[in-house]
Amino acid sequence: MKLQIAYDVGIYQDLVILINKIQDLIDIIEIGTPLILREGLEKTSYIKKQFPNKKIIADMKIMDAGEIEADIGFDSGADIVSVLGLASMNTLLGVKTSANKKNKQVMVDMINHPDPVMHWMEILKYGLDYICLHNAHDDINNTKNMMNIIQQFSKKDKCENLALAGGIEPVMLKKIKKYQPGIVIVGSYITMSENPREATENIR
Repeated sequence: MKLQIAYDVGIYQDLVILINKIQDLIDIIEIGTPLILREGLEKTSYIKKQFPNKKIIADMKIMDAGEIEADIGFDSGADIVSVLGLASMNTLLGVKTSANKKNKQVMVDMINHPDPVMHWMEILKYGLDYICLHNAHDDINNTKNMMNIIQQFSKKDKCENLALAGGIEPVMLKKIKKYQPGIVIVGSYITMSENPREATENIR
């Protein structure tokens, strides 16, 4: 399992300070949607230069103009961009086209999708790299539903392409560990901690 740190609340300068404390414990750095909306994408390349051995994902949640918007994300320094599973097939394929051009990757965020498992089975043939089962921030306490979806997914596909996000902390991690998802995405448990290094070690 790879550990992805999701950084939403703050600024790029503070993100660098945080990553310097925990970079040996994480694998992927996520430029969260609120940070993108607050400060833009242009500093993503700076984060990549600071931490060249880490993959950078821009959580753009693309919903339209797939190739155009993915190009912006990749050209800004991202190794992976996110597109919503609720987007049209043309948008999904547009994002994949951009990723192919630039030798990058795509994460399909299934947030609020009514049937994320079956939809992933439908689009898997197009070579999209990761599926993210995402418990929305505003529904963070609905962990039972997430566990049900993970169980369904494990019966349909290998979990190495699976990323899990939304309210993940050590207690929940113990429940999902047996499925061995490819990526575990952790945000506030680490980023809002008084001791982010200790929190990251707890996740590890």
